[in-house]
Amino acid sequence: MESILPPEILQLSVSERIQLVQDIWDSIASQPDSVALTDAQRQ
Repeated sequence: MESILPPEILQLSVSERIQLVQDIWDSIASQPDSVALTDAQRQ
């Protein structure tokens, strides 16, 4: 799979990239109705 990351992200330290992922995840989790789940996933 080809990388779709902007070069600036790849220049961040590991801890900065982890923080970025956490920030992205938090932004997704703050809008739970926008993520479609199957019945099995809901259980």
